[in-house]
Amino acid sequence: MFVTFKVGKCRIPELCSNRGIDQTQLAAKVGLTKQQITDYVSLRNKPSIERSYNLAKILGCSIEDLYEWTEVSDTKTEG
Repeated sequence: MFVTFKVGKCRIPELCSNRGIDQTQLAAKVGLTKQQITDYVSLRNKPSIERSYNLAKILGCSIEDLYEWTEVSDTKTEG
């Protein structure tokens, strides 16, 4: 059996609210466009590891906190 995780709901709007900034301000702080942030929030795109790290630093959280995660288990073995 192996366990993997699937990205769920994006928590960036909630984290922005907690920090007292809006998504446009967040985008400016990490050198992105507002549209890129919107794409991350809507799950149209997912940020790279580097962008995730930068977003998390600005939002005062860990990378894992940017999204909700769902555990997906499979009874098949890898290979």
